[in-house]
Amino acid sequence: MAAQEAAQSQQTQGVPESRILQARQANASWLTDPTVFAVNRKPAHSNHRYFLGEATEPKQNLDGVWKVNVTQAASIDVENAPFAAADFNDAGFGAINVPEHLQMAGYLKNKYVNVQYPWDGHEDPQEPNVPENNHVAIYRRSFTLDRPLAATLENGGTVSITFHGMATAIYVWVNGTFVGYGEDGFTPNEFDITEALNVDGDNVLTVACYEYASASWLEDQDFWRLHGLFRSVELAAQPRVHVETVQIEADYNPSMAAGTLNAALQLRNANDAATVKAKLRDANGTVVWESTQCANETITLNSGALKNIAPWSAEEPTLYELTVLVVGHDGPLVEKIVQRIGFRTFRIEDGIMKLNGKRVVFKGADRHEFDAKRGRAITRQDM
Repeated sequence: MAAQEAAQSQQTQGVPESRILQARQANASWLTDPTVFAVNRKPAHSNHRYFLGEATEPKQNLDGVWKVNVTQAASIDVENAPFAAADFNDAGFGAINVPEHLQMAGYLKNKYVNVQYPWDGHEDPQEPNVPENNHVAIYRRSFTLDRPLAATLENGGTVSITFHGMATAIYVWVNGTFVGYGEDGFTPNEFDITEALNVDGDNVLTVACYEYASASWLEDQDFWRLHGLFRSVELAAQPRVHVETVQIEADYNPSMAAGTLNAALQLRNANDAATVKAKLRDANGTVVWESTQCANETITLNSGALKNIAPWSAEEPTLYELTVLVVGHDGPLVEKIVQRIGFRTFRIEDGIMKLNGKRVVFKGADRHEFDAKRGRAITRQDM
């Protein structure tokens, strides 16, 4: 299946890495600078699933009850950030679930406007400035690293934190150390927090989430203006030798009933690995293709024509499973990737859309990601 979920972006695609600033201290001016939308954010990469060894998935979910205090932005000093200190007294903070909107939790009022801005008729800021009545929510929570993540750090790996959805801008600290800033909150913001972590013992995570930023000038469409951390927050550990991104294309030739699998993998610290093994299995677990090659920074997989491939379609969503094993020099399994793929081809021929050589008609509706009680903090059951 072209454009597999393994090739989906973890951040905004097409943004040059050089445009993402690097900084050791937060700067309040970023809020009103339209050229700054990410600081210390990791480059875009695929969201493929990977394991340490055979079955350990090195992720840690930080959802649950957090502490929060909502105040005016004018009263917050993000550059010195006393509220981000590990020993800051947050006994007076309230509670909020993550994910959840500040409005749904009762901390801010609901606002619904169409092409207007929510401050129209109240203030008249000139872009890219923001209104003076700008709320900021200071979120705090503590955590200790799960053992798989701590072990990965001890063995030379890294740990990142990902905010999968927030509005409208966030500054992030771990144990009082500034780790990143992000604005485009409908795509995940991921920051490397390796150097700020306590491997053993408590860690304190602090987030300053702003109601308005220069990005708010792009939001003049008809929807509810909802803010806060409205999708999951999670930690992920990456081993020293790690497949950082996977791009997969699984094409299908209907006239030959054959498929082709092409993939490109980027391997970090490839010199510390020996081989990369790949196997493609059908729904019955039968191996239909496999390869073994020496570890390199870029790994290319090319199956050639695969006969008797069952194509993917909405009516018959047949999936195959690609397994990639990264093996160390002395034989141990370093990392395992498992990705489900479907073979298909989409073409427009003589003005007719065709999937796998057959005409396809799309039916559907345009709807916002929304629930009457949870806003955009929806669950899989809601979807």
